[in-house]
Amino acid sequence: MNDSTSANDGRHDFDFFHGRWTIRNERLRERLAGSTDWEVFEASQRCEPILGGLGNVDDFVSDWGRPGSAEKFLGMTLRLFNPETRQWSLYWAGNHDGVLEPPVVGAFKDGVGTFVGAAEHEGRPVLAKFTWDQISANAAHWHQAFSADGGKTWETNWHMWMRRIDESGRLVHDDAVIELRQYTMNPGRRDDLIGLFEREFIETQEAVGIHVIGQFRDLDGPDRYVWVRGFPGMRERAAALNSFYSGPVWQRHREAANATLLDNDDVLLLKPARPGSGFPPAPAARAPVGASQLPEAVYVAGICSLNAPAEDGFGELFDSAFAPLLRASGAELVATYLTDPSENSFPRLPVREGERVFVWFARYADEDHWANATRALNLDPRWRDVLVEAMLGDLAAAPVLLRLGPAARSELADVDAPQKAAAATVARAMAMAAAVGDPRHGRDSDTELAVAS
Repeated sequence: MNDSTSANDGRHDFDFFHGRWTIRNERLRERLAGSTDWEVFEASQRCEPILGGLGNVDDFVSDWGRPGSAEKFLGMTLRLFNPETRQWSLYWAGNHDGVLEPPVVGAFKDGVGTFVGAAEHEGRPVLAKFTWDQISANAAHWHQAFSADGGKTWETNWHMWMRRIDESGRLVHDDAVIELRQYTMNPGRRDDLIGLFEREFIETQEAVGIHVIGQFRDLDGPDRYVWVRGFPGMRERAAALNSFYSGPVWQRHREAANATLLDNDDVLLLKPARPGSGFPPAPAARAPVGASQLPEAVYVAGICSLNAPAEDGFGELFDSAFAPLLRASGAELVATYLTDPSENSFPRLPVREGERVFVWFARYADEDHWANATRALNLDPRWRDVLVEAMLGDLAAAPVLLRLGPAARSELADVDAPQKAAAATVARAMAMAAAVGDPRHGRDSDTELAVAS
């Protein structure tokens, strides 16, 4: 067997799992008894290669205790690859007996690993099946099923939703596609949804491979809620959304959540306008559950409806003409996106299809910073000229600007606010001086072209 063949014979199928992970476990309390009662617990795991890559071993440390035991459950898996059969053997052991169980054996096909072997449950023989799927650079899903009838039927009894963590213990995300979701609430119900969302729907979405990037109050609409979530890709989006919306947490709280909503179909599927133009990693950990202090920062999402795909020229126009003026006014541009034309991979949730948009996100230290920056922008004749020129060509309508206040647990919260506010003050002063230096332009409205809605 030559080196080229060896490199592709399956021995690297588990390389994605090397490193550190946090795991959300959903475990059926009773197996092969028709139970639908799932217990949920957290765990951590570290996987390292052995035998020059022909195997790996991991340690599993949970906060769960077996019934009747005061000890927290610890486990390990030894995985060994056989170059002759091109199959993996997976051996599991736990601290309840310290014995390696008989292996489940199998391989990966089309990105899904299936491994089957003999096992025992409460003294009777069963077949056990391990399945690995929904694998991306920073997320994976494992589930275990038993069969008491020789493989004719299977009952899944354990899910592990795995997310990669860095050396500081924070999740690692890959947001190749995002959803910009705008909800119209039933009157007076926005805070009800925010409270439920921040308590129940952040960690549980992130556990199955979704990145909850930011959630906001619309500062100009008391019954408007806006939030953004990311995915590694469209295939991973479908799997993650199916896992969350069919999972126990959403099933438990969906009626309460849906009761707050009047409309939740205003959704844009977007991708970064260019490599590296998406939201950067959050510089600080998310506020804990129960946090209530609202950040002072203000975000603006600028949604530009286009006559042609943004790749046909508007992206370059934004970078060369719009972005410098926004920065000169004091805005901190944090991300740019354009329409992802891919087919909706989870049609259960509608999206706005057939549209061409370019979306930018800008951050301001607080509402005063936003107001002064907007005034500076409106007083700058170059901004009006750029908008008018774009309206005659690329833009199908005036940009829609959403003025957004981060919720208490949004990742897009206050970061280095004093330093950023000071830098913004200098930028505003320079922009104002340039604008008011030309007396031919005297309009002074904070809601002129810069705040179309």
